[in-house]
Amino acid sequence: MLLQVKKFSEKLLLPLGRKLVKIPANYFTLFGLISAIITFIGFTYHFLIIIIVFLFITEFFDQLDGVVARLQGPTLLGGFLDSTLDRIGDFFLFSGVILGGYTTLEIGLSVIIGAFLTSYTRAKIETLGIDNLYGVGILERTDRVPILFIGAILQIWFPTAIWWTMVVLAIGTNITVLQRIIFAFQKFSSKNKNEDK
Repeated sequence: MLLQVKKFSEKLLLPLGRKLVKIPANYFTLFGLISAIITFIGFTYHFLIIIIVFLFITEFFDQLDGVVARLQGPTLLGGFLDSTLDRIGDFFLFSGVILGGYTTLEIGLSVIIGAFLTSYTRAKIETLGIDNLYGVGILERTDRVPILFIGAILQIWFPTAIWWTMVVLAIGTNITVLQRIIFAFQKFSSKNKNEDK
């Protein structure tokens, strides 16, 4: 992971998570989606302050729901909702960047495809028997939103900052997909060889 956000978020948010542990983690997941939709509106209508504030809130709830879920004990429904609503949130965020004219259609679609495949490859590999794919690849979901947040802040001074941020995300997400494909090939190939013996 490029920024290793998840590595530090639990330490920072754990005290707050303990105070909020009686609130279902799924609520925080939903709040994260709502803030992503508001960010989409900000991108579409060029409200940079809304973009910056709600990108931060989106990431905050994305990290908080994980912390609270771990304290409560993960559930199958929670895992499903977290993954699904995060993908919907990604779609709104990056579609907003495209519709707002902050990037080209080609770059924006590359980011969307890379983001979705990053999550799909993780889910599929873990379904096929690898316990935890966390940390495999340079750009996970917990990196994408903070990078876009940084780009939005830099947009205040540099009018092409979000454009370049999307270029970084397009390259990083698709490299991550390749890294996970290679990881799966190596893991499952060696597993098949061991089973054949």
